[in-house]
Amino acid sequence: MHSKLVNILRICFIIVLLVLGFLSVIKPAQTETNILKALFSQNENVLVDLSTRFSAKINVIVESDSPEKSQEISQKFYSKVDKDKIHTTNADIVGIITDYEKYHNNLLSAKTYNLLKNKQYEKVEQNSLEALYNPIMQPIGSIEEDPFLLLTDFVMNLSGNGSISDFTPFEYNGKYYSLVMLTVNNDLALSPTVLNDEIKTLVEVQKELSKDGTEIYLTGAPVHSYYASSRSMFEINLICILSVIFVIGLLLWYFRSLKPLIFISLSILTGIFTGYAVTSLIFKSIHILTFVFSTTLIGICVDYSLHYFVSDEGQDTVKEIFKSLTVSLVTTVSAFVVLLFANFILLKQISVFTITGLTTVYLIVILFYPLISWKFSPEQAKRLNGLRQLQDKLQINWDFVRSHWFVKYGKVVVPLILLIILAFIVFRTTFDDNIKNMYVPPKFLINSEKLFGELVKSGGDISIFVVKGDNLEDILQREEVITDKLTKENISFQSLSKYVPSEKRQRENQVLIKQLYKDKLNEYGEFLPPAQRQKLITQSFGNGFLSVGDDFAFLKNNFLIDKNTSIVIAYEYKGGEIDGIKAINFQKDISSQIRKCRLICLGLLLPIFVLLYLLLAKIYDYKAAVKIISPSICAVIFVFAILGIFKCPVNFFHILAIFLIIGFGLDYSVLRYAGAKNYEDAVFMSCMTSVFSFTLLAFAGFKLVSALGTVLAIGLLSSYIFSVILISRENKILMNSDIKSDN
Repeated sequence: MHSKLVNILRICFIIVLLVLGFLSVIKPAQTETNILKALFSQNENVLVDLSTRFSAKINVIVESDSPEKSQEISQKFYSKVDKDKIHTTNADIVGIITDYEKYHNNLLSAKTYNLLKNKQYEKVEQNSLEALYNPIMQPIGSIEEDPFLLLTDFVMNLSGNGSISDFTPFEYNGKYYSLVMLTVNNDLALSPTVLNDEIKTLVEVQKELSKDGTEIYLTGAPVHSYYASSRSMFEINLICILSVIFVIGLLLWYFRSLKPLIFISLSILTGIFTGYAVTSLIFKSIHILTFVFSTTLIGICVDYSLHYFVSDEGQDTVKEIFKSLTVSLVTTVSAFVVLLFANFILLKQISVFTITGLTTVYLIVILFYPLISWKFSPEQAKRLNGLRQLQDKLQINWDFVRSHWFVKYGKVVVPLILLIILAFIVFRTTFDDNIKNMYVPPKFLINSEKLFGELVKSGGDISIFVVKGDNLEDILQREEVITDKLTKENISFQSLSKYVPSEKRQRENQVLIKQLYKDKLNEYGEFLPPAQRQKLITQSFGNGFLSVGDDFAFLKNNFLIDKNTSIVIAYEYKGGEIDGIKAINFQKDISSQIRKCRLICLGLLLPIFVLLYLLLAKIYDYKAAVKIISPSICAVIFVFAILGIFKCPVNFFHILAIFLIIGFGLDYSVLRYAGAKNYEDAVFMSCMTSVFSFTLLAFAGFKLVSALGTVLAIGLLSSYIFSVILISRENKILMNSDIKSDN
């Protein structure tokens, strides 16, 4: 009857795998790489969308000794760009200036608008004279028609350096610069691998044209992603190769056979596949961090396979290890079930992926491994008996030292050690939620970004106002309420209304200009004939209003999200909302969300440990539950203490690593407490393979990856050591006697 049931379960398992395989083929999951989408819910998509919009920009800076050369090289660079994938807005500068000249009586810069409203005519006159004698920018339009050079002032205030177009050269610190501001197509921005290929081409063009006194700099999020991923890919590939070599070498040395290695690999790959398939069925896309964390945790599955192969019990192996493996699975799955209640997508995906993968490997070991013909050869058994005798001596010596030492000194020393560790945690542990500190770019990219910020005068934090309106005119008027407040606070900004004012504002500008002419033109404009002055004073501004026509199509791409929504970009704005519209600050708001996620994860630690304790107490008893869970708790405390000792701020990804440490560490403790024959070998090999891989990861150049590797290596090694210290050999003897008495 038992064999028949097992065969039915095997058939059902295979059918489920085939169905999952079919569904994953017809409905493949998309891979999400935007880290913000792992942290923000669907209700907070505005910030994610805006961040994605701004991160799809590539800035090319051409530096040269002459304006002609900087412009020539910038245009040559752009000629080598694939326009179907990456493009710049070719603004018709001649058409734009023509439109501005036609409606020059409707246009005032924000600062001049406020000066005229307050009748500060002397300041307006002073600005006019400065514009007249400006050596960089010649007056725009006719002085006879615009004696105060209000149009020139308007154009000069459109951007910090007076340029509104790509390729136009300008001088800065004795050098001439031309900018080419590229935008990545949406489809390409969502394909990181393809985008990296395009950035690689741009880097090659950069090297080709950077010669003969010309230097080209590249900035923007895609450029950072290219260099970070290129370096990380090499490092991770090297780490994977070294880890695989180490694991293969260790298993071959221990088993002297490829058979266990083959079946261990197949079971883990199957676990990863089912985790992927089930997660893709539940979620529209799987985040790349889900793969990173979940496939790492699938390493626990190595324990299940190793325990089978080291038991050396023949057909009775499953019976020998069934209870310990089942308890390990139940406790680990229970810990990750708690993550389903977290209110952000990453933890939910990690939970589903990991639970599915672990359960799959567990079922493979229980259902299919008994079909494998496996037993140690006499030569292997003899060699391993020598190793185990040595382990037994070390274990007995350690148990003797521990029992005598604790009896004599433990009551004083242990509380003292705990107080010291807790002091480090309480007084030295700090938290860092700033997303910028999770990635340290190469020095040459830092210098390039700094130069770009100086050139466009936008090196500070960016805040975004999302403006909604019934139509374009309504949007422009709402923008102007915000930009008027920013102007009064001397905050630099960019907006659609800055380039094309609303009709309402254009009418106001006409009134202000007419009043300026009436009050000051005869005094200021003595260089004009009296008839021309009188004409300007009495003229009627009836030539219509400037609109967002074809010449300004590039503005729609830059500022309009859709026909009813636009954005206002403010630089170094420290305030809150204006006219009921909240300012979105990328760095501040993203860091705030990371802090929120970190607090959620920290808040889940206590419920997870309580749940695990109750489960273990139910399966064994209350004292056993304390012994089994203590190594994981000690490992978590130890990790926090180490971070505190070395003044390393704890971030969100450190906390995520804690969940992996709990999963691995609890596995070590359960199998050590209730493990089968030769359990020490399986636990030790599992620990060594994991610690070796994560130690290599700690040397990665990417700060986030190296931090994870360091924390995981320390946490897993300490989990293993604490399990050896806190769970004695007597536990296993008692456990086995309980099992026999039950039988």
